[in-house]
Amino acid sequence: MKLHMYLALVLAGLCAVAQGAPKKKQTGNLGNVLYIGDSITHGFRAPSYRWALHKILVDNGIQYEEIGVITGNHSSGGGVEPNTLYIGQPFKNVHAAMSGQRAYETSGRDHEKHQKANRMESTDIFDWLEIEGKADSDKLRLGQVPDTCLILLGTNDTVSDYNPIAKDISTVQRNLLDKKKGDLCVIVDAIRSVNPKARVHVLSVPAWGDMPKNNSPKDYEAVVKKLNAAIAKRFKKEFVDLNVGLVDIACVEKPGKAVAEMMNPQDKLHPTRHGDMIMAGLVARALGIAGRSAGMPRKAGSAFALNAQSLFGAATEKTGAALEGQAVTLEPAAKLAAPWAAEDDAKSGFSAELSLSLGDGARNGWKKEPLVSFSVGNGVHSGTLQISECYYMWNGKVLYPCDMSKNREAVRVAWIPGSEAQNVMKGFYVWLGDMLIGEGLPDAPGAKLSGVALENLSDLPVKVNGLAADPSSLAPASKAVVKEAVSVVYDEEAPAAAAAPQEKK
Repeated sequence: MKLHMYLALVLAGLCAVAQGAPKKKQTGNLGNVLYIGDSITHGFRAPSYRWALHKILVDNGIQYEEIGVITGNHSSGGGVEPNTLYIGQPFKNVHAAMSGQRAYETSGRDHEKHQKANRMESTDIFDWLEIEGKADSDKLRLGQVPDTCLILLGTNDTVSDYNPIAKDISTVQRNLLDKKKGDLCVIVDAIRSVNPKARVHVLSVPAWGDMPKNNSPKDYEAVVKKLNAAIAKRFKKEFVDLNVGLVDIACVEKPGKAVAEMMNPQDKLHPTRHGDMIMAGLVARALGIAGRSAGMPRKAGSAFALNAQSLFGAATEKTGAALEGQAVTLEPAAKLAAPWAAEDDAKSGFSAELSLSLGDGARNGWKKEPLVSFSVGNGVHSGTLQISECYYMWNGKVLYPCDMSKNREAVRVAWIPGSEAQNVMKGFYVWLGDMLIGEGLPDAPGAKLSGVALENLSDLPVKVNGLAADPSSLAPASKAVVKEAVSVVYDEEAPAAAAAPQEKK
């Protein structure tokens, strides 16, 4: 069967919205984009957040040109080949990032150490930008001026170079952030010297997992909180906090440690593909760009075919569930289950959305176990989103940490047929607001639900403020999208032949 989905490939412009968005209006063209960083940007056993961000930019019709002095990923175990296509658009995989890179190497501060390491042929920001009087090498020059620059440095300057970090964090902070000589400041100033209008963002030093060294609560506190707070203070609106979506808020014994699912299980330092996706979503928000659509049309939950009232009225099971307007109250152990209507053909994809707050945060200790389950299926594919006081989960794995007592964003689950040729993964997708937090997720084991089911697994009443479903695969609406057009055909049963090297699974 042919499944027709629509892709937003053309935008007249974008409005700056969402957390961390800049004030000036997004034009739909980022110009020359330069990524600067270490192995996290280079991509270690994963394509890096750059690949995930490429998908967001393509989904929103954003024009940009990758520039850099290095091509590819550091590790072949999980990277993508240069010019891999995503919905017809090549990811050049070009950047200025190298495994092990230090901020002082990029800024050119410590030539002796840099020459010894010889990373990126011992060149620095002044060589790349060909800054007269400061460039001392003819190697690795950009040949182009960056219009947008994303800088993610500091992990090796802290986690790799000091043990314990907490003892020397003041030295690290001074080396990175001194207004005149600090490495990050020198790098930003160099970019602005060749393009005063360049849009520059400095990304936070990301959280890490249970790696052998620098693993005390004081070390996490020193980097994830103290150092990043100083970076945020120095760069203000140019700062992007990646740890909003990486830090395990329920890990009270080591505040600041990353969620295990976000980190590579082998080294517990580099992000997984899932971690890369979360990082890219947060960067997109800072750029004022809407989240991923995965080639799906966008529609607000309020415009879905089925709302709480119609789902409640058609329910085959509504034990302990009460409806007030469009809000549903679930008593302890309550369940609401509604099938698709006879005229709805959910086989071509389906979506469901709900909005709720839950629990009391950390006040009485985090309840990590699922308190609410939200299931949706078409009889062939079905999946369940589990929600606790601190996590959104899928088949027991954490998708995103969130203090549900403060949550005000709707969460959406959709099944998408995908396309190997387009590099769109088949499976379930989950959005929080318009930010993608789950991609190509597998079916839930066991029964194949056909319809929507909502269950209260806790011992307290739960109020769901919004509930909706639609027999179509739909991405969330976003104020950042001004105009959408162009369509793409997905065929679950017979995907088209690949037109370019494919993403390695």
